[in-house]
Amino acid sequence: MKNRIKVGIIGGGTIGTALAHAVVTDLKAFAQLKYLCEKHKEKAAVLQKKFRFHARLVPLAQLVRRSDLIIEAASPKVAAQVIRLACKWNKKVLIMSVGGLLHPQIAELLKKNLARIFCPSGAITGVDGVLAASCGKIRKVRLTTRKPPEALMGASYFLQKRFPVLKTDSEERRVFFGTAVEATKHFPQNINVAAVLSLAGIGPERTQVEIWTSRSYKGNRHEVLVEGDFGTFTTVTQNKPAPGNPKTSYLAILAAIATLKKAFASVRVGT
Repeated sequence: MKNRIKVGIIGGGTIGTALAHAVVTDLKAFAQLKYLCEKHKEKAAVLQKKFRFHARLVPLAQLVRRSDLIIEAASPKVAAQVIRLACKWNKKVLIMSVGGLLHPQIAELLKKNLARIFCPSGAITGVDGVLAASCGKIRKVRLTTRKPPEALMGASYFLQKRFPVLKTDSEERRVFFGTAVEATKHFPQNINVAAVLSLAGIGPERTQVEIWTSRSYKGNRHEVLVEGDFGTFTTVTQNKPAPGNPKTSYLAILAAIATLKKAFASVRVGT
């Protein structure tokens, strides 16, 4: 117990709270939750009450400097800030807002230091296959995401473009087609899986992304197509929302917990 690593978590929403709980229960033999960071007073108060016997609230820079492992569960903007600080002190970071890694300055920064970044597969399946295929030649990676209208409303993309008018409940409309880097820019809270997929495979500029919407869609659905020297594979993931938060896929939380467990496991299954 004396050699447990010190964990700091940034973000007190559904994901951050779930990962904090995992650290103090499933991983208590290996890690101790020491620090929390949350800028919203209401969420901070909830965190402080729930985990007051395990961790204390501190500013972001202090959390990164004092923690052995940092878990970011806030936003792409915060993720980029965390990575810069982690590079300064050569820290290990589990990033949930993977879109923050696609900024060119961040990519260059990571090449020049000893920081280590862990990216869970999130709300899609097939990332292991993409990683394996990338050891050969991949010709095509396409992500097709289907979400109900309420899951897309509020995205910055629709500040420039009109949100589609659906005339019937069964009508399906493609609202976006472009690269992963464009998708993560316009839909930073909606299409994190595109960033994960692009980093595992052929990069954000070559990874194709389509986003569809319909009132008939129940939950979020992600379809991945990969073609390369190995052959072809497709995966389909129909997500259920996380308990208490319809905008977060439950699988994204479970993938992050699995990544944490894998970091401490003596046998590590998967690519």
